[in-house]
Amino acid sequence: MSDIRYQLKKRLFRLKTSRRRRWKRRSAFARDLFRNVLDAKLHYYAFGELQKTRQLAIKLLKSSCKSPAVSHQRANDLKEEILNLKRGKDTDRLVFRLMNHFKSTNPIFIGSGLSYSKAYMAKVDSRLTINCIGDCLKNEEINSEIFNHQLGIKNIKIASFRDITNADFVVISNLVAQEDILFFTEKYEKILGSKCTIVLLNMRKNSELMQLWRQLQTNQEFKICIDMFSAGILIADQDLQKQEYIRKISI
Repeated sequence: MSDIRYQLKKRLFRLKTSRRRRWKRRSAFARDLFRNVLDAKLHYYAFGELQKTRQLAIKLLKSSCKSPAVSHQRANDLKEEILNLKRGKDTDRLVFRLMNHFKSTNPIFIGSGLSYSKAYMAKVDSRLTINCIGDCLKNEEINSEIFNHQLGIKNIKIASFRDITNADFVVISNLVAQEDILFFTEKYEKILGSKCTIVLLNMRKNSELMQLWRQLQTNQEFKICIDMFSAGILIADQDLQKQEYIRKISI
């Protein structure tokens, strides 16, 4: 999908959400989630440091993109990462608030490249290990500079699906290998815990990720489904009733 078309769809989505804001009565669980997480404009101490380093990451990726040694395909991937960094502050903060709210103890990130969202996950609790699945070291030098040197993050670990069971918080980036989406689609029941939250980032920029969203949305295991355009949230909890919401991300 072209960037212009994507932005037009986003504007249309916002118009629809403003009209459908009160279209369905919320459960007590959903009211609490919206009030204290999705609509909350909370500022955490880590946000300042993460935003400052985000700007440095954009500069480093732009320099890497101009290198003559970079292939055309790799340059396009870097440009997409730069777009995610420029426009992804609100979704990354949402990931932080969700993970903090649900007090995750076994989080995983699925994606390739720099994928700055995992920095927000790592900053929720430095004692937690963030298992990262995918080619997270495409720019090893930039990764080391941003995550290790600038942010002092030491709790991100490269993992594979066979290492993961009972995951309770999963974030999947639009910059994810097709084989990883396919594997997760087929094996997610063995990977996830009985109570878990999945966040799909920029799902409308990746057709396979959008297909995964539609599949899980109809799955009765996932009781709460929230479409925020730039992110899709799925919550599995057998104590809840099936409910679906459409909402824009609060800034």
